[in-house]
Amino acid sequence: MRKQIKKNKLRHYRRLMNWTQLELAEAVGSRQQYIGTYERGIIGTPKCLKPKIASVLGLPFEVVFPEDTDRTVQGVGNEKSKNRDN
Repeated sequence: MRKQIKKNKLRHYRRLMNWTQLELAEAVGSRQQYIGTYERGIIGTPKCLKPKIASVLGLPFEVVFPEDTDRTVQGVGNEKSKNRDN
């Protein structure tokens, strides 16, 4: 039995946009077979493709790949706190 990688919301949002796996793959420079394996969680989506996929779908990265949000956002303060005069 293969180890299942934590699923993302890629399939859900791709279908909402009425895109096929092939259309998404062509838009991000990948192959349809890979998009299918990313959606099923057989292999993880490569880090370099995640921002492209989110951008092509017109959605924030955190929405399509919520499992990465904690690691991506850790240690990043909000813009208001960065720009405060002390």
